[in-house]
Amino acid sequence: MAGPMPDFIDLAGASGAAYRFRRLAPESLPATAGNLVVAAGRTGRRQVVLCAALPSLSQAAAAAARALKGHPAAGLYVRLNVARAVRDAEHADLLAGEASGAETLGSD
Repeated sequence: MAGPMPDFIDLAGASGAAYRFRRLAPESLPATAGNLVVAAGRTGRRQVVLCAALPSLSQAAAAAARALKGHPAAGLYVRLNVARAVRDAEHADLLAGEASGAETLGSD
């Protein structure tokens, strides 16, 4: 994989919906609710290593650190959404879509 990961990525759910994630430094994980992915590669060839939906994204710090250590070219991305129903639905859609095969945390 050439070059750094972009600041934003769009991941496709099985429904066809696209979800935009923003890159974030692992030490900056907020205590707010949302979805998180650790992903490497480019659109069409992206590998999602970790996919999480949590009431506090800071709960994913240890798993995200492990995933990043195992995939040095990957980036950590978040999508902030406070409503649990939205968070859970997006998580399920992503796991059935572009994030299938990823390690999961949270809504499963």
